[in-house]
Amino acid sequence: MSDAYVDRTLRKLRLRWVAVATIATVATALSFGGLRLLLADDLARRWLLLTVPVLAYELALLWYVLPRNREEGRLLASFGPGTQLTLARGVLIAFLAGFLLLSRPTESLVWLPALLYGAAALADYVDGTLARLTDHVTTLGARLDTEFDALGILIAPLLAVLYGQLPVWYLSVSAARYLFVFGRWLRRRRDRPVFALPPRASRRYLAGLQMAFLTLVLSPVVTPPVTTVGAVFVAVPFIVGFVRDWLYVSGRLSEPTQEQ
Repeated sequence: MSDAYVDRTLRKLRLRWVAVATIATVATALSFGGLRLLLADDLARRWLLLTVPVLAYELALLWYVLPRNREEGRLLASFGPGTQLTLARGVLIAFLAGFLLLSRPTESLVWLPALLYGAAALADYVDGTLARLTDHVTTLGARLDTEFDALGILIAPLLAVLYGQLPVWYLSVSAARYLFVFGRWLRRRRDRPVFALPPRASRRYLAGLQMAFLTLVLSPVVTPPVTTVGAVFVAVPFIVGFVRDWLYVSGRLSEPTQEQ
């Protein structure tokens, strides 16, 4: 690819970023207006206090990874259907974050947190498949998918703990991925070897189990002690998986190949 092609393509991607930011802003404004009809004005404004920063973070991340919108090394000028669905998932997660500053919804809104996270989880199940079916698999989409997964598994347990649905120790699930990434960064910072992770299908299954469980926990269907018992069965394999992965990247397990 020539430099002229890359520059021209990046300009198109930046225009698409503006379109995504505009749509996300309009969706946020409409949602805020809807909440004002159902909640007091000060509660609706409080919802914005976290929704807007989380959405801004997601848009900043998208801008940062625009040069990664590549398929087999070729920079693409548009986002595929899978990536578009991933971006929509990010908006849903930002909307869910706004509820962290509110008391648990009642009456007409009691199902809203579960519906927001459940829709995001369903989109996560579909977006990768959609990207493959439309032959539009990119490193940008993969990065956003991973980051939004982690963000959702950070926000949803926080909300469930605030609602009294899960014990505080469950937040170790929220922290697991961020501690893992920090640990790899720290090893590189100290010039220590970081090894590649071998393929493991259970990572995807455990993440899917987390999302399904958290959707259920955010709904009014189940309450403690059922949710507390469920937390043990869902969280322990998830955390053990991260510990096992850490043993791989630190070279303490098996004989993996060092990352470049």
